[in-house]
Amino acid sequence: MNKKLLVLALAAGFAAPAMADVTISGTVNAGVNIGRSNDGSGAGSNPSTGGAFQNQYGVQGGSGHGLTSNYSNINIRSEEDIGNGNKVIFNYQVDISNTGAGVHTAGSSALRSRNSYLGLMGGWGALKWGSNEHVYEQYMYQSDPLDGAMGLGGNLQMLGTPGGNVFAAANNGIGGGPGSAQFYRRTENSVWYESPDINGFTFAIAYGMPGGLQTYGATPGSKPTVFSAGAQYKPADMPFFVNIAVERHNDYNGLSQITGSWQTNAAGAPLSGVQAGTSNTKDTGVQIGGGVYFGDLTLYGRFERLTYKADGVTQGFSEWERDAFSIGAKYVVPTGYIGAQFILARDADTKTAGTETFGGKDTGATMFSLGYAHNLSKQTQALIFASFIQNDANANYLNIGSPTNGRGADGQSIYLGLKHSF
Repeated sequence: MNKKLLVLALAAGFAAPAMADVTISGTVNAGVNIGRSNDGSGAGSNPSTGGAFQNQYGVQGGSGHGLTSNYSNINIRSEEDIGNGNKVIFNYQVDISNTGAGVHTAGSSALRSRNSYLGLMGGWGALKWGSNEHVYEQYMYQSDPLDGAMGLGGNLQMLGTPGGNVFAAANNGIGGGPGSAQFYRRTENSVWYESPDINGFTFAIAYGMPGGLQTYGATPGSKPTVFSAGAQYKPADMPFFVNIAVERHNDYNGLSQITGSWQTNAAGAPLSGVQAGTSNTKDTGVQIGGGVYFGDLTLYGRFERLTYKADGVTQGFSEWERDAFSIGAKYVVPTGYIGAQFILARDADTKTAGTETFGGKDTGATMFSLGYAHNLSKQTQALIFASFIQNDANANYLNIGSPTNGRGADGQSIYLGLKHSF
């Protein structure tokens, strides 16, 4: 009898091993975007030389509408205690937005991952490796009054980009092909450290490794890498927070993306930021910002400078630098919250080589956005957001939901949707 009980106990032990804690969560944010844009600049004159300044995006404006699912995702997280206050952590985030397989796209099988990693954590902080939005981007979320920069009307339309794109997923586009100028991005092949909270002070540092990145079109011999670091002071007993971050992209060839939408200069030569075979490019983003709380009202402010440099350029741009400023406000009301923000991107300062003398004139833009989130329950909100971008003649900041008509085209969009979290 005792032997039978022992066998049953052993069998039960093998059948029901100890399991790590697993949580499943997510957010679905889906609705209708309605947008319009005016005409792009088309062929015109070089602001510096008066010569031909051809724009391949010179098309007529238009309007459109359709479904969008923004950042919708499902998140699977596991934690296991390994003793001495330490844990193994695993996170896998499935993208069900229209950046992967849309929740409104029937028959789509192209599910993609978002922030997904393995790591260790304890009282000393956390060490993780995988894919993630790093500290440079995370601080932008904290200063956005419209649903953490979910899309339309968010600061990702103007910050972290010189125009031409609003978000870079993974490492696509980097290297000597089209290039990638975005600092609002999710980076693969990364390892990063996040500090514990020390009386309101936190910091983080990340490194994106070059291994495997050559498959994304990098110039032979280049080693595309990312370095991201930031620090924040957010005391629990004080009504403010402030943070600063810097990110460096090596061999990401951001100048090629910036200048690629202009076909030729006055002399008929390509306006390419980096000539073929050049691999030494350095793109740097620096930002400082924060917020102040006045009861139900929060005011935000942020400054950003993006600098793109390339060695060995014999014709075209060798440097491009632009500054941007944002201010925003969020007011919590009994039924939800109201948010608004204004962003100004200034004209770029440039350096050129060869016969090209374009000085970055009319590359600035402004954005105004306004939104209201109405609480339907503890987990569901009805959203109405509106966004307006005015581009100068040579600027190409994109307004999500508006038809993309290139440089000089202004965009207006409105979003009506539901956000459900679980």
